[in-house]
Amino acid sequence: MKRLAILIMVPVFVLAAWAQGPYDTGTYYQAADGKKGVELKTALFQIISPHEVQSYTPGVWDAINSYDIRPDGKIWDIYSGVSNFTPKDDQHQGEKIQDEGKAYNREHAMPKSWFNEGSNATDYPMYTDLHHLFPTDYIVNEMRSNYPYGEVDKSMKPTKQSEGGFSKFGICDPSIGYTVVNGKPRVFEPNDEYKGDLARVYFYMATCYEAYKTNAGKERSPLDWDKSDKTMLDGTIYPFFKEWAIKMLLRWAIEDPVSEKEINRNAAIFGRQKNRNPFVDYPGLEQYIWGSSTDVAFSYDNYIMPDMSGGNAQGDVNGDGKIDIADVVALSIAILTGSTDLKYDINNDEKVNSEDIIALVNIIVG
Repeated sequence: MKRLAILIMVPVFVLAAWAQGPYDTGTYYQAADGKKGVELKTALFQIISPHEVQSYTPGVWDAINSYDIRPDGKIWDIYSGVSNFTPKDDQHQGEKIQDEGKAYNREHAMPKSWFNEGSNATDYPMYTDLHHLFPTDYIVNEMRSNYPYGEVDKSMKPTKQSEGGFSKFGICDPSIGYTVVNGKPRVFEPNDEYKGDLARVYFYMATCYEAYKTNAGKERSPLDWDKSDKTMLDGTIYPFFKEWAIKMLLRWAIEDPVSEKEINRNAAIFGRQKNRNPFVDYPGLEQYIWGSSTDVAFSYDNYIMPDMSGGNAQGDVNGDGKIDIADVVALSIAILTGSTDLKYDINNDEKVNSEDIIALVNIIVG
């Protein structure tokens, strides 16, 4: 039993000293600790909603020209696969453009028309929220307009597409479940490479704006936003999205996991706007609010990434929805009693031994 005691004591001391969120966030998310589902969403709203509102010009231009940059120094355009824009020099300045790859502008990932603030209004925080503003090719941005994101029916030719079919516009695939009362369900489909990015931006918008004030002090909320069949919104604080949109966005977040680009962008925006996207900091967090883990308590400093395949999260040995010292105990007992059950194979080497204890401790301490 001395060996078991040593195995248990080591992570206890390490955990006591850790108590920090990911990516040097410290205790930024601490107020959401222990919350679940809808309450977690509201707790996160209270954390991320306060932020420094940017100016549209030059603020947004300055921001995207500083961090939305590819490794080769060109603008990181998420809608076109052929653009090679030089920061600042290729900004759209109001000139008439007919071809892709000529200029970039500022895209509101969640269309500003959905906010029902008026066609000329600019005095509301979503208008300049950097988390959902991206540099995109002017022509492809025009193609997107204010249509919902979706997936174009592969059995039909897209109505329009960017060069090489990088982004598409057309009739929505019936399997998505998007329908409209009059007309046809048209959607803009971003490239697979950015579907998860945009899903996490939408989760952020749903969370950050449970309530807000315009510059004039008018109190507003998603209850005031456009819930027509031309949007992905359902006119509520929660779930905020229509059912078809929730299902699609959750799937996109799984199929396109958090990338280094998103992590770096999140940090850069925090430096300017002083708030973060928790769905980038905690991959899979959307499952805690809209998906399979709404009954699991959030832990800011001992976060458990949900297993979206349907099983327990890796390291959740005892299946209680948490990864903590109890799992170390359960795993230690399994090893000491000679178990060969591969559910205890934490490091995936098809063996059950003390190296799995080390792997589990590494999961716990991050």
